[in-house]
Amino acid sequence: MSKAMVPADRSRMKNGELLFLFLSLVLLLAPNSIRAQGEESYDERRKQALDLYKQGRFIDALPILAKLHTEKASDVAVAESLSFATLANSATIGDPAGRKAERAKARRLAEEAKAAGDSSNMLKVLLDVPEDGGETTFSGDATVQSTMQEGEAAFVKGDFEGALSAYSRALALDPKAYDAAVFSGDVCFKKGDHARSVEWFGRAIQIDPNRETAYRYWGDDLVAQGRMSEAREKFIDAIVAEPYARLSWIGLSQWAPKQKQMLGNPQINPPGKVEEKGKDDKGKSQIAITIDPSTMNPNAKKDGTNAWFVYTLSKAVWHGERFQKEFPKEKEYRHSLAEEVDGFQMVVSQVKEGLKKKEIKELDPALATLVKLADKSLLEAFVLISRADQGIAKDYPAYREAHREKIRQYITEWIIHPAP
Repeated sequence: MSKAMVPADRSRMKNGELLFLFLSLVLLLAPNSIRAQGEESYDERRKQALDLYKQGRFIDALPILAKLHTEKASDVAVAESLSFATLANSATIGDPAGRKAERAKARRLAEEAKAAGDSSNMLKVLLDVPEDGGETTFSGDATVQSTMQEGEAAFVKGDFEGALSAYSRALALDPKAYDAAVFSGDVCFKKGDHARSVEWFGRAIQIDPNRETAYRYWGDDLVAQGRMSEAREKFIDAIVAEPYARLSWIGLSQWAPKQKQMLGNPQINPPGKVEEKGKDDKGKSQIAITIDPSTMNPNAKKDGTNAWFVYTLSKAVWHGERFQKEFPKEKEYRHSLAEEVDGFQMVVSQVKEGLKKKEIKELDPALATLVKLADKSLLEAFVLISRADQGIAKDYPAYREAHREKIRQYITEWIIHPAP
């Protein structure tokens, strides 16, 4: 079983989510005083800076990290911490141009950390900051926006009560302010008030059940309490909400090794290929079909792999007139959930016929897995979670609306596995 591929992030993050994500990943330790830097070695100052960072005292850690980075740019932990501390500092800057410049600086530092060999989840999130430091908005309402920014600035300074007050005011102004509810829950989590944090996360989910953040933060809260089985369920819910966002998978990917588990997709890779080679003078698509020779040899009948031939033919039909018939409102062909499932169902039917006639002597493992998925009505979930591209992803919201539990079942039974 290969390591699970984290789906590509197809949406931008809201302002401040980076700040909350990183605080969720560090421990709150007892305060340390900052000693005179001139009297200390690099390692001593490094420890001080990283301790401050772990406490959430990013602004205090920032000047020490900056000096350390100047002395040793190859220190990955320092480079990454400096990148985030710089991002945190941007929230304290009132001037939009200055805030944007500081965010751009944080992104450049993240690139330096990457060049030094960093590949952590934290770094991947930092690299989601636009190169120019641009930021999205919490709300189109200027008052709500400024109130949320006030909360951000208080939060990164460690003023949790001030942050909670600002987020509460934002929610009073706009009861649908999802981020305000999530961030309120996270403040309560940092304060150790798990009962209130859960209430806030639940409120955020009521506002929008199809955003991943509240589920993921709730899972982090449960992990902190040692409630690992419940945490797993919340991390799965985050993926169900937004499977193509990179952040959605972070919670489960960090939970798995702690529980001696691993994440992996079923190894089903259909041979053959169908490509469009332009259109004829009547506007019809010209299709090029490539059949894998291995599906045509005598042994292919013995293990069932000759069934992949019908999968390729099915795709050719969908590239032709089938798509227009099934999706009359869409002007251009796209790869769809319906096309992929149709092809797989045809393969399963042929495999079962071969087994019934005893023509198949030893079924190919990938085909055996495909048959099991079909028997459990999980082909759609398999395609949407493990084989989605931009075309297929367009079909996800409608399927999620009607079959949320099927998606959860697929992730639980087919993505999470015991580690070797």
